[in-house]
Amino acid sequence: MAAEIRALTGVRGVAAAVIVVYHFGDVQLYGGGNIAYYRIPHGYLPVDLFFMLSGYVIGLTYRDAFGAGGLKNFATFLLKRVARLYPAYLAIGLLYVAKIAAGWSGPDTLSMFSPFDIAGNLLMMTGWGLHIQPLIGVSWAASAEMGSYLLVPLLMLVTLRRGPLLCAFALLAALLAIYAVSISGRGSSGPLDVVNGNSFYPLLRAVAGFTLGLTIFRFAGVLGQLSMGAQDALLAAILVAIIVTISLAAGDRLLYLLFIPLVAVLSRDGRLAQALFGNAPIYRLGMISYSIYLIHPLLVSFAVGAWRDHGQTEAAYLLASAVCFVVIWLLSELSYRLVEMPGRRVLVDMFIPKRDHAASAQRAAS
Repeated sequence: MAAEIRALTGVRGVAAAVIVVYHFGDVQLYGGGNIAYYRIPHGYLPVDLFFMLSGYVIGLTYRDAFGAGGLKNFATFLLKRVARLYPAYLAIGLLYVAKIAAGWSGPDTLSMFSPFDIAGNLLMMTGWGLHIQPLIGVSWAASAEMGSYLLVPLLMLVTLRRGPLLCAFALLAALLAIYAVSISGRGSSGPLDVVNGNSFYPLLRAVAGFTLGLTIFRFAGVLGQLSMGAQDALLAAILVAIIVTISLAAGDRLLYLLFIPLVAVLSRDGRLAQALFGNAPIYRLGMISYSIYLIHPLLVSFAVGAWRDHGQTEAAYLLASAVCFVVIWLLSELSYRLVEMPGRRVLVDMFIPKRDHAASAQRAAS
């Protein structure tokens, strides 16, 4: 299999776009500040799809990395993960600081962040249940994913390196963890929408999704025994089931479970998967999806402000949102080209010996 699966990258872009639209709808324009402008059912759940995709891709790329010399390889793995996430996180975080300093964030001020909050934000620990006030509200997901990386050797041991019984136990534990999150009573827009850094549930949510992604990687190969037509039919059936579930608002847990076969069948990169999620525009959206995710909350308040200043009509808000979507895309492209990738290369070259970098690249391509 290729080291990169275009359909999985593309679906990440679709998930990011859904989250953007969801957050632009989840604003209180009417109803005295208590009613969302519009609501996309389960619109926050694509974050959980992110976690599964990350687990799958890490399994694909590093499945043989933590055997002999495991500790050294693990340190290299963590450095590469930091290099992947941190440059854009830091640069975009500075944009949030500038927005607050300019007085464009409503009542928020920089004085609301304690030294502990500042340290926690700098170390990407906002999603670890340490009661850290986040600078970037959505950064809890990147933070929780970073926390999942610390457990990668253990998670890969139980999902990929031992017998199917232990893997099945890990699968059951991950599903029970998600159920525990869903009944915690801490969800805001839905039972699984637990994002507050005052509990360990966001981290548990990420680790569970990551574990499921690793499990999918272990067993998705059986789908390769299906014909291309059968794979396309299976993907079509899963997408229809997802659409029906969303239309009927049938429950977050059901939609979450449908993500598991979705990732599995997309990992085969079949004809329909390529056509829907591997095409050039959607694939590119996936490439810049991390920056899209971090940047988009910056612009929500500007859309609301434009609505307030231009007649408070639906057309004004929709037009302002459309402009913001374009700005988000442009800023994300700039972030990817000027920050994400250059920053990643600089950190890798600075901290990882070239021979280790070349060896891990060869392993990922094998």
